[in-house]
Amino acid sequence: MKSSFPFPWRGLLGALALYSAIQAVFLGLASVAGSPEGREAQAIVSIVRDGTWFLPLRNGVVSSHPPLFHWIGAALVMLFGASSEVVVRLPSLLGAVGVLLCAALCAYSLALRGRTTESPLYAERAALLAAGVLSLTYGFHRLAVQAMVEMVFVLCIWGALTSLVCVGRSDDAPRVMVSPSARALFWIFCAAAVLAGGPLGLLLPLLLASAGGIWLVGFSAAVRELFRPSLGWVSLGMPLAWYLAAYSEGGEALLGGLLLFPDEQAVLSGNSISPPGWWFYLPSLLRTSFPWVVLMLGALVAMRPRGAGVSYRAENSVRILTLPFVVLLVGVVLLSLSSEKQPALLLPLLPLVAIQLGLSASWLVERGGLPLRQGIWVSARKAEALLCLACIGLLVFAGLGLQGEWQGDPVEAVVKFALGPFAARMGLVLLAALGVAVLVKKSRPWMLYGSVWALMVLLMTVVVGFGSVAKGALKGFPLMSEQLLLLSGPGKRVVFLKEGPDDYFDPLFFYMRRPVEIVTPGDGPLPCDSDAVYVARRELLEQLVHAIPGSLREMAVLQETLHALRRDGRREISVYSCTPGAFPDGRGEPAWFDAKLAKDSLSL
Repeated sequence: MKSSFPFPWRGLLGALALYSAIQAVFLGLASVAGSPEGREAQAIVSIVRDGTWFLPLRNGVVSSHPPLFHWIGAALVMLFGASSEVVVRLPSLLGAVGVLLCAALCAYSLALRGRTTESPLYAERAALLAAGVLSLTYGFHRLAVQAMVEMVFVLCIWGALTSLVCVGRSDDAPRVMVSPSARALFWIFCAAAVLAGGPLGLLLPLLLASAGGIWLVGFSAAVRELFRPSLGWVSLGMPLAWYLAAYSEGGEALLGGLLLFPDEQAVLSGNSISPPGWWFYLPSLLRTSFPWVVLMLGALVAMRPRGAGVSYRAENSVRILTLPFVVLLVGVVLLSLSSEKQPALLLPLLPLVAIQLGLSASWLVERGGLPLRQGIWVSARKAEALLCLACIGLLVFAGLGLQGEWQGDPVEAVVKFALGPFAARMGLVLLAALGVAVLVKKSRPWMLYGSVWALMVLLMTVVVGFGSVAKGALKGFPLMSEQLLLLSGPGKRVVFLKEGPDDYFDPLFFYMRRPVEIVTPGDGPLPCDSDAVYVARRELLEQLVHAIPGSLREMAVLQETLHALRRDGRREISVYSCTPGAFPDGRGEPAWFDAKLAKDSLSL
C-alpha cells in the first residue's frame, strides 16, 4: 500500500503488545468452569496425547467443531510443554490481536481512499481508534480470553476481508480491480475460516465482500471481480478433504453437526434460546458493543454531507467512509432472515462498528479543527485521572474484601484464596502502567491518549476477570478431578454414565488429562466391571440403579465447591464401583450402599 501517509506501525504494535501483556497476566487465573471451554481444551489435550491431528477425537468421538483452533492449541501445548489454562486460551488471544490488526489496516486503507483532508494524522488516527474501540468492546473482549473457536474463526474472516481492502490497491484509484494476490489471499483465508467455524466461514465473507463491492462499484462489477478465477481456489481442497474424513468417521449425523456454526452456549448472551422476532439482533448488537454502536450512529449523523451540490469525489468519499456501516447493516439484515438466531453470529460484525467509528471520529476531529482537539486533550487528562481513581478504588475494595469478615459464610475462604493473586497482579500491572505512562509522557505528550486507553483496558479486564475467577473457584473442577484421579488410581478405567445432551462433565474431562469412557443410558446394557470406577450424577444413578447388573458401592460424593461448603445437596456426583455377579442381599436385586455408611467414603 503506497502512500505519503505511513501506517502507524510503531504505535499500533506497541499498543497490541501492551494489550497482549495485560491479558496474559490474568489469562490463567480463572479455571475452566464451563462446558464450551472444557470441550475445546479437551480436544487440544487429546491431539497431543493421542496424535489424532487430522481428525481430533475426544474420548473416541470426533470433535463437534472443525479443527483449526485445536491444531493451533495443540502446537502451542507442544511448544510450551504443558496444557494449562493459559496455553489452551492462548489461540484466542493471538486471534484477538490479529483481528485488532486487521481492523486497524482496514480503517487506515479506507481513510486514505475516502479522505477529504490532507492532514497526515487523519488515516493514522482512524487506524488507532478502530483498534482501540474494538479492544474495548465487551463481546470482543470476552472471546479474547476464552478457550473457544470463535476468535480464530473471526480472525480468518477478517483476514479475507482485509485482503480485499488492503492488498494490491492504489490509494488514488478506489474503483480499480481487485488484484490477483488479493483474490488469492481472500480464498485462502476463507478456506481457513471453514476449518475454523464450518461452511459459514465461506458464506459470510462472500456476503460481506459482495455487499461492500456493490455499494462501491455496483452489482455486476463487484460480482465479476470477486469471482474471477484465482489460484486461491486450490486452498478450498483442504477443508473439503477434512469434511470428507469427518463424514467417513462419523457419518451423516456428525457431518450435520459440523455444518452448523459452532456455538452451543451463545457466547455473547449466555444462552442458546432462539427468539422469534426479526429484531433479535438489534438489542444483541447494542448490548455486546455498547456504547460504541450508539457513538457510531451519532458520528454518522454528524458527518452527513451538507449543501445542494456534491462533487463526484465528495460522493465517492462518502461511499468509502460509510462502507463499514453499510456492510454492517447488510450483515444484520441477512442474519435476521434466518429462522435460527444465535447471538454469536454477530461476532464477525463487531469490527465493523469499530472501523466505522474510527473513520467517523477521525473525520469529525479534522473538521472540528484546533478547538475540538484542545477540548479532547482536556477531556483525556480528566479521564486519565478518573480512571486511575477507579483502578485504585477497585484495589482498595478488593483489599477490604480480602480482610473483612463475611458473617461466617463458608465460601469466604475459597473466594479470598482465589481473588488474592488476582488483586495482587492487578496492583502490579497498575503500578507498571502508571510508571511507564509518566516516563513516556514527558517526551511524548500524545501518549496521554495511550495511557487512557491502557487504563480502560485494564479496568475492563479486571471487572470481567473478577467474575470469571470467582466462578472458577466456586465451581472447583480442578479439585474434583484430583479427587477422582486419587479414587481411580493409575490402573482402573474411568467410566462416566451420563445422558446424551449433558455436557456438565466437560471441564472435568480436561482436568483429568486421561482418556475416559462415556456411557449413555438407552444405548445398550449398563456396564458393571470391577476394574473400573464409575461416575454419574446422583439423581441419574438413583433412577438407573436397578438396571445395573451388579452390586454397587459408593466410594465418594463430589460436588462443586460452593454446594459442598454450603451442604445444600445440589449437583452431587456419585463415584462408585460395581461388582458383577450375585448380590449381597440374597434377593437378586442390586445393593446400594449410601456414602454416609461406607467406611472409606470420601465426601468433597
